[in-house]
Amino acid sequence: MEQHRKPRISRKRIIVGAFLALLIIAIAFIGFANFAYYSVLPADLPCRNCSGDAKAISVGGFDLYYRETGPASDPVPVVLLHGGPGHSSLSFKQGFDFLARDHRVIYYDQRGSGNSQIKPDPSLYTIDLLVQELESIRRDVLHADKIIVIGHSAGGALAQRYALAYPEHVQLMVLISSIRINNGVGLPLLWDAFSPVLYAVGPGFPPADPGQADAWFSKLNLLTSLPRLADPANRSLIEDSGYISFATWREVSRSLEGPDYSGALRKLPVKTLVAYGAADGAATGKANASAICDLLPDCTLAGFEHSGHWPFLEEPVKFEEVLSSFLS
Repeated sequence: MEQHRKPRISRKRIIVGAFLALLIIAIAFIGFANFAYYSVLPADLPCRNCSGDAKAISVGGFDLYYRETGPASDPVPVVLLHGGPGHSSLSFKQGFDFLARDHRVIYYDQRGSGNSQIKPDPSLYTIDLLVQELESIRRDVLHADKIIVIGHSAGGALAQRYALAYPEHVQLMVLISSIRINNGVGLPLLWDAFSPVLYAVGPGFPPADPGQADAWFSKLNLLTSLPRLADPANRSLIEDSGYISFATWREVSRSLEGPDYSGALRKLPVKTLVAYGAADGAATGKANASAICDLLPDCTLAGFEHSGHWPFLEEPVKFEEVLSSFLS
C-alpha cells in the first residue's frame, strides 16, 4: 500500500517566516515606543515660588519665574539661560552670584520649565518661541538695547539662535558646556523615530501621567548627570536643581534638530567665550566646544581641567576669574 509522505518545509521558508515574524514584532515595538514617548503631555501648572526674591512676569501668554540681582542702573544686563531644555535656573545655584557686584543679572525659567507656568499643549514649546520669549524680556521687561547672554548646555543653543536672530542686541555671548545649535542632529525624522526605542530599551517607557513622567525624568536626569561630574563626591552640587518637564524637554529638543547654521555662525559679529569641562561628555565636552568656537569669528575657548558639565560649580574660583576677565 502506497504511503503519502508529508511535504517538508524548506529551511529557506523557515528563515523567511522567522524574519517576517521578527519584523512584525520590531515594527509593533517601535510603534508602541513612539506612542508611549510622544503621547505624554506637558503638565498643567501655574507659576510656582514666584514671590519673595522672585516674581512672576507675563511673557507670551506664560507667567514666568523671574529673579534679578545686582545694580538696576546697569545698562547692559546679563541674562542667564538654563539648560535642559525644560530644566530650571535653580541649576545655576550660587555659581553666578559674583556677577551681581558689577552687573544686573537676570535669572528666569523658560516657558514650560522649572517654576514657570506649564501649559498642557506640546506645540507651545519650540526653540523659535523661546527666542521670541527672550526678545520680549529684553524689550518689554529689561528695556535694554543690548544684553549679555550666558547659556549653559541647551541654553547655549538658545543663546546662539537668539544671537543669530538679534545680533544688534547682543553685546557679548558666553556658552558653557553648550550643545551644538541643532543638538548635533541633522536627520530629525530618523532620530525622532528611533530615539523613543533607545529610551524603551534603556530607562523604559515614561509614565503616561504628566506629573509622574516629570518625576521619572528628573530621577533619570540625575543618574545620567553623575558621570558628567569631574568628582562623583560633588553630587550635592547638582541635586535639588529645580523642577524638570519631560514633555518640554522632548518638544524643544525636537525643534532644535535640522540645519547646523554653520554659514550664519561664521558671520556672527558677536564676541564669544566658549567654556568646557574636561570631564564632560562628548556632546558638550572639549571637542564639541572647540568645534563651536572654530565656527565663530571672534571666539575665546576656555577649558576647566577639574570640571565636568558644571565648571561654574566645580571650579568656582577659576570660573569667576575667567568670566570676569572676559566681561571686563
